[in-house]
Order: sequence, then structure tokens, then C-alpha cells
Amino acid sequence: MDRFRQETFEEMVGPVHSPVERLRLRIALRARNFLGKARLSAARRIPFLLPVHGPLRDLDAGMLVSVYAICRDPLILYTPIGGARPLSTIAAIGRHLAKRRATLLLSPNWTLERPAVVARMGEDIAWYGARFPLHELIFLCNTEEERRLVAAVGGTAIVSNHNLMVSEEIFRPLPDVPVMFDAVYNGRISHTKRHYLALDIERLVHITVSIGEMPTALARAFVRRLQAQSPLHRIANPIVGGMTAKLSAAEVNRVYNQAAVGLCLSAEEGAMYSSMEYLLAGLPIVSTPSLGGRDVFFDPDYCMIVEPEPVAIRRAVERLRDRAIPREEIRGRTLEKVRAGRLELTAYLSALKQRLGSGGPPFSQWPFQGAGTLMRWATLRQHAREIEAFRTTQERP
Repeated sequence: MDRFRQETFEEMVGPVHSPVERLRLRIALRARNFLGKARLSAARRIPFLLPVHGPLRDLDAGMLVSVYAICRDPLILYTPIGGARPLSTIAAIGRHLAKRRATLLLSPNWTLERPAVVARMGEDIAWYGARFPLHELIFLCNTEEERRLVAAVGGTAIVSNHNLMVSEEIFRPLPDVPVMFDAVYNGRISHTKRHYLALDIERLVHITVSIGEMPTALARAFVRRLQAQSPLHRIANPIVGGMTAKLSAAEVNRVYNQAAVGLCLSAEEGAMYSSMEYLLAGLPIVSTPSLGGRDVFFDPDYCMIVEPEPVAIRRAVERLRDRAIPREEIRGRTLEKVRAGRLELTAYLSALKQRLGSGGPPFSQWPFQGAGTLMRWATLRQHAREIEAFRTTQERP
């Protein structure tokens, strides 16, 4: 394991008794890692190299990004950032809006508590400011430490954890759903998620899907391992061709309601939307220590942070399961914290609108519509066209 104790090959796929199969999986993993690093390196660099004008301007217009317009006059956009060079997508977005005054709210989907990454990002912040003087970048950091690091390299930053965006309308207790599992773990197929830590739990349900981090052969081997672990363990996702298919948000919430406890097992990630989903569904949480900010809304009355050891995880799950804390109590106390955070961010955005010269009223309600709506992925070209089409409509007599 590395310093964040990510899953090893053996911990992901279990024992592979065939030497040939073991070799095949290892070759697939190494090839995927090599090609993945090459693609990511190109994706990080290209947006900073393309010109603002001319025929090469649109070379990366097919890039998939998530952009949500909070306000269109003045233009205030919300977009996630991540990776080893977080402003790479912002450089691409900025190029397509270069002639417009715009404010971009940047929400880290992976922790910025990485000094080397933030130091490089400080150079990119300065580069962006010189290239796009009509734009303002504001970082919505998940933790105070993230805010401190970003501010130290010249970025404008506030603390506003992205778990505020999770919808309490979708994730909620369902009184008619019986509890069948001791715990649920919603974690994609990734070595960062450390599924092996949960395998000692007696009755366990997984929600898991691949987003391409692992080669297909290794992802299938991982699914087979979970299936073979115990007759009391289950994968909630449909399995098609040896791979798990995605569940709808409502289906995910129903699975949560079938479990007594929610699990958070990674050592480093973003603020982990599913941690907030658990709490809004009324589940207590067992977590390992982590970077990223998922613990911002935790309460020691129903959230336990224990060492990343299978026995410690199982014992904590059993303790919280046996306490049978009322789900409405967990949800209600979580919503109190969420509402306070939303009021603070709404007031900040209203003041931002006024500072940018808006003649309209302040925001009268929460201006976001839930993480699922915010994460609407489309090509950069499509987002730019939609923004331009709205402006054209507004300018017509």
C-alpha cells in the first residue's frame, strides 16, 4: 500500500489461482495505468496551450464538462474541478467565454489538501488571470485547510462543502422498507475505495460501478470477488456481462434504507456525496480517517471514525446497528447543519450578484437543484452554445 493505504491488486481481486490469469490481469492493469497517465497528461496540458483565437481554438471543444448557470446576468457559473492540474477544464471553459464577463465558482471533486498540486495551481491561477481579465475565479473549498492552501497561492476561496448540494428530496428515510443488511457501501470500482475493509461485515450490500479507472478485465474480477465473498453479501446493481450497471438515485436511496449503517472507507477523495446521502437517508456512518471533507457534517453521536482495519470496521458497524438510532433524528440533525451552510452560501452569492452590478433581487431561495442536476455533463461546445443562446434571447428587442 502507499501512504494512503489504497487497495493492492490482491485486495481488489482476491486470490487468483491461475498463474496465467494472474499475469493477464497484471498486464491489463499496467497497460491501463500507462495509457491512462498518457491521456491524463495530454488532457491537463492541451487547454493551456491552445490559442484564444483562430482555427485551433476549438480543438478541445468536445471535452466533457459540467457547467451549471446559477445566474445568467451577471454570468455566474458553477463547475467541478479535480485531478493533478485542477484548472485544466477551467482553462478550456475560459477560452470559450473569453469575451464575456463571468464568475466561475470552482468546486473541488477531489481534495485540494495536496500542497504540491496547489502550488502548481497557483501558477495556473496567475496564468488564467493574465489571459482572461474579464473572469473571476472563486474556489468553494470543502475544508478550511483547502481554503488556506488556495489563499496562500493567490486564489480567492471560501469554505462551502459540496455536500450541501445533495438533495434531501431524493435521499430520505423510507418507513416501508425493511432493514436486511448490517451495512451498505456505495463506492465505485477503484483502488481508492478499499472495499476489502468491509468484507468481515456479516450482512453487507454494495453499490458499485466502474467509471473506467480499472481495466475491464480487472473490474470484472473485482465484481466476481464480491459475488463470491459470502451468501449474505449482495451487489445491489444489476450485473450485465460481468459488469455492474448504474442505479438511479431513487434506487440508490432504497438500497440505503435496506441497511443499518453507511460506510466511508477511502483515505483520500472529495467530500464524498454518498456520505451526505447516507445521513439524509437517516443512516449512521462508520468511516476511516480521511482527507477531503466528508466529516464536516459528521456528528459523534452517530458517526464513528475508526482505524482502517476490517475488524475495527465490523465492530463499529455492529455497535451502531445495535444502537438503532432513529433515522429521522439523524436526518433532522443533519438538515440543521445543511440549512445553516446553505443560508451562508446563499447570502454570499447574493452579495456577489450585487457586487457584479446586478439590478435583480438577491437570491430568495437555495439556487442549486441537487448534485445530480448540477453534474450535467455535456461537451464544452454545447455548454458554450447554450450560454450564448440565452444571451442572444435576452438581447432581442
